[in-house]
Amino acid sequence: MSQLKKIIQAISEAGGVAYEVGGCVRDSLLGHPNKDFDIEVFHLEASTLSKILSRFGRVNEVGVSFGVIKLRTAQGDELDFTLPRRESKIGRGHRGFQVEVDHTLSVADAALRRDFTMNAIYRNLHNQTLIDPHGGIPDLKQSVLRATSEHFAEDPLRVLRGMQFAARFDAVMTSETIEMCRSLSHEYSSLALERVWNEWLKWATRGKRPSKGLQVLRDCGWIEHYPELAALMGVQQDPAWHPEGDVWIHTLHVCDAAARIADRDGLLDDERVLLMFAALCHDLGKPLTTVLTDGRWRSPCHASIGVPLADSFLTRIGCPRHFIETVQPLVAEHLVHVQSEATLRTVRRLSVRLGKASIVQLMRLVEADLGGRPPMPTTIPETLVRIMSLAESANVSLKKPDRMVLGRHLVHLGYSPARWFGSILETCYQAQLDGVFSSETDGIDFLKAELDKGGVAML
Repeated sequence: MSQLKKIIQAISEAGGVAYEVGGCVRDSLLGHPNKDFDIEVFHLEASTLSKILSRFGRVNEVGVSFGVIKLRTAQGDELDFTLPRRESKIGRGHRGFQVEVDHTLSVADAALRRDFTMNAIYRNLHNQTLIDPHGGIPDLKQSVLRATSEHFAEDPLRVLRGMQFAARFDAVMTSETIEMCRSLSHEYSSLALERVWNEWLKWATRGKRPSKGLQVLRDCGWIEHYPELAALMGVQQDPAWHPEGDVWIHTLHVCDAAARIADRDGLLDDERVLLMFAALCHDLGKPLTTVLTDGRWRSPCHASIGVPLADSFLTRIGCPRHFIETVQPLVAEHLVHVQSEATLRTVRRLSVRLGKASIVQLMRLVEADLGGRPPMPTTIPETLVRIMSLAESANVSLKKPDRMVLGRHLVHLGYSPARWFGSILETCYQAQLDGVFSSETDGIDFLKAELDKGGVAML
């Protein structure tokens, strides 16, 4: 018998009933893996539950006033046990609650504090019986996001949870729940930035239909908290290139295409995050640049104009700086396949302009952009194929070229380190990018020739 089974048996023998509840039950019903366990114990007081748990390891009662008891087993496993509780709204934000622990609550009453019905399904851990007091199972089967009760409207963080759940489960939010979300808009400023980012991160890493999450924000009015995204709505595009509609509609399709590409390529963690947010931000410059010229909608320079807008949006949602600095050059270069001829020189220079990003990451973004124009097929242009081929042949598909000529070469030639080193080394690097030399030996010869010219002030 596993340690958890022994704990459940002990709880049962003491007259308690332990249930799995929340995401672990939801995901198991969907056939998805889940490492987290939310165990709620009924019919036992906190002191009694603590005594039982102490037989299996070290108990931490720091959260007991909120109905949470933590157990670290002798095997090193960490388990959280909660007690049924009521929550009363006493202030703004997701922390503005008064908690009353009550082990005598029924499952149906205890479930009222949970956000969506799909997260309010209980499984008895002793006999594996499912209890669904608020219709979560049919909602889960039909991909419906429905607030469990009116208590939903007490926690503004639940709106962003709904956003990422819609993306993860390809779900639609009920009109009544949307209205509850709308009523919470004024509390957005009370949310801690790290909480906001956590929900957006789940949108990016777990979303199968990320457009569904963005539609939730639009439907409940929370899109106003992200003006860079709200500005995309109604911005016209040339129907010859964008038959799908305005820039907002295009962005929804691009995000879904990016999620498909991420699944296809097995992208995990940071790589998936970068692609999803590059897809979301790639056309943020269009609202400021779109004009009607000769009867056609055009958006000149929208890629470069979108770079600071991507910065402001991603900063607003709490995105870490290293992600922002990688997404920005992807936004700036997402039109590379229509802007220039692909040669070894231009591809090497592209890899440098991308900074922390890579040509492989850029190619995925461009593919997603091209895939966001239904009913047009996703046709990969020859220029894109050539860029990738040249990047691979030049070994710059994943990073910019390493410098062949370094300061140690100048020292080896008898020069003492000085400020002018930087200038002549940069001259050598630019020549390397242009293909003037392709080996360290030839690079040193180039360096010597530059020194002989005396064109660099050796101060």
